[in-house]
Formats: sequence, structure tokens, C-alpha cells
Amino acid sequence: MVRIAPVRLAFNPKTLWFDAAGFELHVNDKVVVQTARGLEFGTVANAPFDMEKEDMGKLKSPLKPVKRLATDEDVVRSDELAEKGRAALPTFKSIAAETVPEMNPVAVEFMFDGDKAVFYFESEDRVDFRGLVKKLASEFHVRVDMKQIGVRDEARIVGGIGHCGQELCCRRLGGNFDPVSIRMAKEQDLSLNPQKISGLCGRLMCCLRYEYEAYKDFHSRAPKKNAKIETPDGEGKVVEMNVPREVISIKVGDEKPVRVPLADMEPPEEGARPTAVGEEAWQRANEPAGLVVESALNLFTNQLTGEDKLAEPGKMRHVHGEDQQPKKSRSRSRRRGGGRGQKAERPEEAKAQETQQARKPRRRRSTTVKSDGTAQTTEIQGGQQARDGQQKQGGQQRQGKQAEASQDGARKSSSRRRSRSRSGSKQRAEATEQRQEAKTVQVGRNSSALRSGRQQQQPAEGGEAPKEKKSSNRRRRRRSHKSSSNNNAGTPAE
Repeated sequence: MVRIAPVRLAFNPKTLWFDAAGFELHVNDKVVVQTARGLEFGTVANAPFDMEKEDMGKLKSPLKPVKRLATDEDVVRSDELAEKGRAALPTFKSIAAETVPEMNPVAVEFMFDGDKAVFYFESEDRVDFRGLVKKLASEFHVRVDMKQIGVRDEARIVGGIGHCGQELCCRRLGGNFDPVSIRMAKEQDLSLNPQKISGLCGRLMCCLRYEYEAYKDFHSRAPKKNAKIETPDGEGKVVEMNVPREVISIKVGDEKPVRVPLADMEPPEEGARPTAVGEEAWQRANEPAGLVVESALNLFTNQLTGEDKLAEPGKMRHVHGEDQQPKKSRSRSRRRGGGRGQKAERPEEAKAQETQQARKPRRRRSTTVKSDGTAQTTEIQGGQQARDGQQKQGGQQRQGKQAEASQDGARKSSSRRRSRSRSGSKQRAEATEQRQEAKTVQVGRNSSALRSGRQQQQPAEGGEAPKEKKSSNRRRRRRSHKSSSNNNAGTPAE
């Protein structure tokens, strides 16, 4: 019999088996184990178990031994190496950005021996990091081991929170990465939106594979969606399927869907999918769900006891503390305040007003010095009332001045309006005169009035025609040869 202890290492996703001969180990114990890379610090993941020697030959490689249980010094050294690796990551990123820009550094692991460091990086293609290894060795003074990983391994090392709100499955559960295809999402009737079915690594989520076999088995035994099902009430069709409960919803005509368990459906004569529902199963499915009546003791609280009764209709009971008063509504306070914009007086302000009224008026003396040097002293009672009267008088004076100023402004504005009206009337009169002058018609030289005047002024035969006076104001119009010949023909020869 061989005692085997499952141990999980920091940067290894798998749970490895080690030979725990001679050690009494328990879950979560810290141990130091021997691996192909040297000494490493790990944690016992599961309870150790025994295995026959005949079964040991089926293992792919021989078991490595557990060196010792981790001491306090080993735990402190492991924490120091982990902190050293976190501090070395920024330096690794800066050197890689200068030497190999296409490289994405992920983490740095210092081995428990302290003479070797493993640098994890992610890259889509092969990269030449020979120059980078020399720079890292001169910077950290250790043997450098470069290890290229994928995006899934990067997510497992870095960690994070998934869509479900839990820690990433690859980091929490470990194990190998099984292939995940889009067919698994289709089989489970999930949305094919890449943002909803992809993880932090950018690949399909690992959890798509967890329930794939259960969905596949149910769909192989259940009728397909929209399939025709024979029921006692007539032919119906499948509208919905609940895979975890193995319940099928069948709708007949315009009635509500009826949920029937897959196990209650009658098996078909030929084929693997049922096509009918028995009468008993249909009646059980149509029965209304019974009300669950809990014990009255579950309803007992500090405010509700067994002696409580329902309130009578039309009555209301207000329960307040001794010092607590019921809050008044806003509308009621506004009505009592006397208007919408006014606020109700607070009790503190009312008390202050009462105290001011209850106070006795104070006596005050005022001394006036005249020009001749004599002084006159007078007593004033009710100093506060006198001051209030002075304030009221001053306010009345200010209001009178404001009224006078407003009257002066009104007079000035009325005078300006009258002057503007006078000037406007003058301008309108001038404009009407100009329009009338423009409407007067100027008689032309060849008009009928001038021709009739010229015929009356023509002398008798043998006489001389008087010379026509030229008007300087009228523009002379040019005559055509036709008009000149007509005039000459009408004139008698000498």
C-alpha cells in the first residue's frame, strides 16, 4: 500500500499526487515537495488515500516524495518569494516592452531554492526572447526560465470574478481545459451574444460544458419544441421546456399552457419521443395548486400577537409614543398659515413673540446739546416700541420718496410722448403734401389743351404769328418730321 497526498502548487492548475510515506497529513496542511523543477511549496488539497502497488504501474510517471511538513520559516520564506515575484513583474514588463513589444508579461515565480525564476508571458505567435533572457539574468542575478502560456492560463494565474459573481472556475476548481464549442450554448438555449457567453479570457466560458450532457440527454428523450401532442382535450403543441425540472408546457387552442412532467407522458409505440398525455396525468396537471397554510406561530412578532383583532371599518387607530406627536400634513399647515405662500408659525417663534410682549418697556434717556452749550435731557419709555416707530416712520418716508420719484418719471415720460407725437404729426403732414404734389399732372406740349390754344392764337391771312414764349420750367419735346410738315401745310404762304 502506498500513501498518496494530493497537493496543489501555486502556479500549477492541476492537483498533483505525491508519495506521503511517513507523514500524517491533513487537508490544508503546508508541505514542501520535490518536483522536476526542484523544491516547491504547496498545500494539501484533499485527504490522503492509499493505493495498491499493482495500480501504481498505471500512472504516467513515478510519484515524487513529500520532503517535509512546512515550518514557520518555510511559510515566511514562501511569502517573501511571492512578494518578490510581484515586485519583479513591473521590471519584467518594462524590459519586455523595450526588447519584445509583442510579448505580454503575466507573472514572475521565484523557486523555493531561490536560484531560479520562471517568467510567464502570453503571446499569439512565437517570439525570439534570447536578448530578453540576457537582460533579465543581469537584472535579477538568477537562472531565467521563459514559459509561454495561453489566454486561459493567464486568466487562471491572474484570477478574477466571472459573470455569475463567483471566482473564476479555472482558478477555483483547477484541472485541465476541456474544449468548449458554440454547439453547447445552442443545446442549452442560451443567447449567442459573444459578450454573454465569453469569459474574461475572451474565450467561451468553461461552465458551458458543465450541464451540456444533462441538456443533451433530456432533449434526446423529450418531444421537440412546437411538436404536436395528443391530449384528452384535443391536440396541443409544446411551447416551453424546463430542463432542470424535466417539465414540458403544452398549450391546447387558446387555453393557458399546462405543465406536464416528462415522466407522466405516455411512451410512444415507435420512436424514442413521447407524443401523447394520458387522462390521469392531464387531470393532475390541470388541478389547481394547493395553498400552503403555515402555522400561526410563524406570524407572531413583537407587533403581532394572537390577541390582535381586525380594525372595525371606518375607524383608525394612531399609535404614538409619549413624547412623539403625529406629523401634520402640509396642506393643513398651509391652510392654518393663511395662504399657499405663507407658512404656519412654529411654536418656538410664537413663544418668542409672547416673551417679547410680556417684557416691560425700558426707560431710556436722550441728551441734546444746543448751540449755546446748554444740554437738554428727555426720558423715552418703551425703547423697543420707539425704535419700531422710528423704523416705521423711516419706511413711510422711503415709500413717499419712491412715490415722488415714480411720479416725476411718469411726467417726464408723458412729456416725451407728447413731443414725439407732435414731431410725428409734422412729418406726416409734410409727407401728405409731397404725395399731393407728385399727383399733379404736367400738361405736355402736344396735348389737346395746347393744340386748341395754338389754333385760337393763329393770326388771319397776311398777318404774322406772334412768337411763342419759351417756358424755362417746362421741358421742350422734340418734334418729328411728320408733325412739322403738318404745321407748315396749315400756315398761309406770304
